[in-house]
Amino acid sequence: MGGTRDVPARDTHLSGLSTGAEEPPRVLNDASWRSWNPGKPVIPPCNSEKLDAAQRAARKAAAELRRVKQQAITDAVAELLEEQETCINGIAKAHSVLPEKVRLLITGETHYRKRCEDSLANALVCIMACQVNADLPCGQKFQLKELQEMVANDPHLQNLNKETKQKYLGELKESRSHKAIGIQSTNTAASRDVQATLKNIYAELQALTYHTGIYACLFVTRGHVYDMHAATWFGMDNIMDFWEDRMKLSPDYIIKQLELWACNKEKSELFFSDTLHLMTLLTITYISKHAVHLRFRNFEQIKYKFGIGYEGWPKGIPFCSPYKIQTIDKIHHLQDVIRDNSFRWVKMTATQHHEYRKQVDERHKAGETVGVPHWGRSDKGKKHKALNDKNVPQASKKAHRGRVQTTPKSQEIITTSDEESDGAECI
Repeated sequence: MGGTRDVPARDTHLSGLSTGAEEPPRVLNDASWRSWNPGKPVIPPCNSEKLDAAQRAARKAAAELRRVKQQAITDAVAELLEEQETCINGIAKAHSVLPEKVRLLITGETHYRKRCEDSLANALVCIMACQVNADLPCGQKFQLKELQEMVANDPHLQNLNKETKQKYLGELKESRSHKAIGIQSTNTAASRDVQATLKNIYAELQALTYHTGIYACLFVTRGHVYDMHAATWFGMDNIMDFWEDRMKLSPDYIIKQLELWACNKEKSELFFSDTLHLMTLLTITYISKHAVHLRFRNFEQIKYKFGIGYEGWPKGIPFCSPYKIQTIDKIHHLQDVIRDNSFRWVKMTATQHHEYRKQVDERHKAGETVGVPHWGRSDKGKKHKALNDKNVPQASKKAHRGRVQTTPKSQEIITTSDEESDGAECI
């Protein structure tokens, strides 16, 4: 199958998403979502070419061949299940147990799933796909099984060293992150993506309402006047009555005002400050047992005390507070890295934490200052009065000896008549 087709020349670099090789006309380019997001990775469109009569006949014959093959497999599996049911009934009768118990022992399965993460096998398959499927039209690209066979038979992808494996894994992570945060190349593709995603969101919210009885509403609008998807709203049960009864606003009026605000260019002026605020909120972590508010300049002390580390900080950006990053492109890059979970806080193991504390202690003994030193007190070196339990300066013994002793108050009660008391008031 796959061996009869020509394979393009080798390129071991895992190419990312398209950056717009075929540029549309100027008028269309200004109207696309891609033009409003320069520098972002672009998801290539899936364009299907029209087939001629010969190609349609070839695909029809291939479909019929697949149908016949699938029917043969179905008949064979049905025959096997019939024989299996006969054997199960025989075993159950011989051991005086129910057939369900024998069937459960045979078809039992575990419900544990392996962690889904980037693997070298997936990286090699993606590299091979970029090599052989780059110039092929839709419908003629190599399938996953064929790509796996190519990887297994390629001697250049066997017995790789550690550096090459890490390189391929890094390129796979970068390619997946581009797909996660990539920009749709055309407004039509963006509109279809919006419709498909909103359909799933509506179904999930509706199911959650049935299960838990929650109330939820959703307002969705376009972000630019050239976008093709229309503004819409969605509410569970009678949640939209809240806006009319309490807020005296109809949902149609709200979505209209939201669309006017979203398409207004003035809102982009606050983007930089909003991004900094968002990045600051993302620096709060609860990895350890205590709630830790991260301060970048004190990160060495936090790591020493709580054993918190990080992975995936982007290269070329210093590890500092987002407020100290003065380039908006770096802010966007750091924001994208956090969104696709490439950067994350990790809890160090006990061994790693012990080794790190040991290294820091050795640096301290060598005279190195780790972290930011604390400012000394302004009255350092001066004498201070001792404080008692109530944080009040204690009186000296000399002053205590010269204190005048006052007589204690009498506890006796003097009884007076009403006439005497009235007379005392008149005086």
